[in-house]
Amino acid sequence: MTIYSLVKNRAGYFLRAKGSKLEFTSLADDNCMWLQKGDVLTNAGNGIEINYRPGDKIQGHDTDLSPGSSQRPSEHLTELRRNGMTVVNGLIDPNAIARIKQQYAQRRARLHTDETPYDGFFWMVGGLHWCADLVRAVSHPIALWIMQEFMQTSDIHFCHEPIITTLKPAKDLLGTFPDDGWHADYPYHPGVFPDERWPADPVLGVQFNICVDPFRKNNGGTQYLPGSHHRLHWPPAEFNQGGTRLREGLHKDVEHIEAPAGSAVLYDSRTWHRRCDESNISGKDRIAILNAVTPSWVLPMSDKKPASKQYKTSDIFNQLSEREQQDIDRLCCHATSATPPDMPQLNRRISREKR
Repeated sequence: MTIYSLVKNRAGYFLRAKGSKLEFTSLADDNCMWLQKGDVLTNAGNGIEINYRPGDKIQGHDTDLSPGSSQRPSEHLTELRRNGMTVVNGLIDPNAIARIKQQYAQRRARLHTDETPYDGFFWMVGGLHWCADLVRAVSHPIALWIMQEFMQTSDIHFCHEPIITTLKPAKDLLGTFPDDGWHADYPYHPGVFPDERWPADPVLGVQFNICVDPFRKNNGGTQYLPGSHHRLHWPPAEFNQGGTRLREGLHKDVEHIEAPAGSAVLYDSRTWHRRCDESNISGKDRIAILNAVTPSWVLPMSDKKPASKQYKTSDIFNQLSEREQQDIDRLCCHATSATPPDMPQLNRRISREKR
């Protein structure tokens, strides 16, 4: 398997080949991907070669290598456009996964003592101000580049603070087929678009989910209907009736998302999918980080100001590079932009209880 590397300076910016010249940039496209062979780096975008050893100065910057990905960002973008989904491997490394899980376990033991161990799920918030590895993961330069290209804008933001979600192992739910659960993600929620008309282009939402644990069929990897993002409407009522039985009836084409630990699953927010509590037969929790990403003019799902304030006054802020600080600022802390004149005037999201 090909593994690309990124060359990063102390401020967190990445070496990019622009023609025959080199520059540092905040996002990582193909021209930031480098293949290492001995002391030579070959650029994946245009093939230029440079002599390099980790620690070398480039344009006066101290630099080092960091993991890239196993595919070029443009290949992920092509997959996302073609299939409505792509999996970016290696977004967080095993050491970071271990730290996230340790911090998560400590907070769960202290703050979530009322949570039962089986059946269903629960959300943990606030990671922006207590988990540096989470912050680095959600500001990953490859994922951000893919999403910006897919939504055709560099002005994007998160519509809620990053959420750590836990799918508990099934016990009473084993062997059952619950109704409901099928939906699309924000901003493609009932009542948001005028007359419920979802535009085919541009795409106005990407779900950016990071697998702290692997997603598999046997641990409740999210169920989804491939190609459903092309239907441009909310799942019909009958899709949520009678339970979901794979390979049968309306659900005959349903699949489970499968992805390794440390990867990011990026999918078109119009995709029909469901959390399948009954499918976690692994006996263990499955943990992931959820992010709803849209152009920066789309109204957020909830008030992000409290989380932003906690983050900016926390120790985490000072642990980040300049680049990470800037990206988290625009993703999580900026005010919503004005709606462009050529875009639909969206309504504020209606809570599920009031629909």
